[in-house]
Amino acid sequence: MSSNENDNSGRNPGGGGNPGHGSPNVHIDVDGHNKSVRAGDWLVSDLKEKVGVDPAKVLAEITPTGLVDLDDQAHIDVKEGLRFMSHARKGGSS
Repeated sequence: MSSNENDNSGRNPGGGGNPGHGSPNVHIDVDGHNKSVRAGDWLVSDLKEKVGVDPAKVLAEITPTGLVDLDDQAHIDVKEGLRFMSHARKGGSS
């Protein structure tokens, strides 16, 4: 064990968020996949890009009372253990 690639103490390798605030990374679940992102405030569209969700889809938070769709322009406070799923947008022209 010559180095630990996951040791990011004191650094913000992603460059996102609020520089200098030192937000730690947290683990969230997106479509059944564990993702590591910085904790704190995210614009939903930026979070979708970071975790690989198709921009054409809706990101929904999985809560104890059901799914809560998140608007792409809304902000969310990302914390350890949050769960999300993506799905096709409803409506549209036919």
